[in-house]
Amino acid sequence: MSSQLPSDWITQHCPVATPGHNRALDLACGAGRHSFWLAKQGWDVTAIDRDLSRIEQSGNRAITWIETDLETGNRPLENRQFDLIVVVNYLHRPLFDHLRAATSPGGILIYETFMVGNERFGRPRSPEFLLRPDELNKTFADWNIITAQQGPVRDSDTGLPVSVKQAIVAQKPAPPENE
Repeated sequence: MSSQLPSDWITQHCPVATPGHNRALDLACGAGRHSFWLAKQGWDVTAIDRDLSRIEQSGNRAITWIETDLETGNRPLENRQFDLIVVVNYLHRPLFDHLRAATSPGGILIYETFMVGNERFGRPRSPEFLLRPDELNKTFADWNIITAQQGPVRDSDTGLPVSVKQAIVAQKPAPPENE
């Protein structure tokens, strides 16, 4: 199990899992910190990363682990949809359309990652891995944006900036009732 705590953005904005609406995807799950936390909250989690070797995968039946490199064009979830998708500290822009398709109508996307300006604090530094200002808001502008933020992230003890991030919570529109 991951010893690292989940992101405050995720814990503060995660909807409550309900019967029939509890399928979650943790994309680029890393060491599984959000996967384990979501499972404890009652979500049925699919966790994907290119390297799952550092995760103790047995013992939690609420998590399905999939090891694949999402940047090679492999799409292991081709037509599956999720009520919640969580992405933290990962950016591969070609996946935006896949995230849109994989979110169920009425489902929630919670996305948090580094943006331009972070290069002065450390990695990532390449523009390829840094969101541009308002990029998530623009990418999901046709969804209901519940909340969003961007800018410096400050150390809770010193108050000094330690990174620059952008985050969004967006709900995919549900089709009209008469369709």
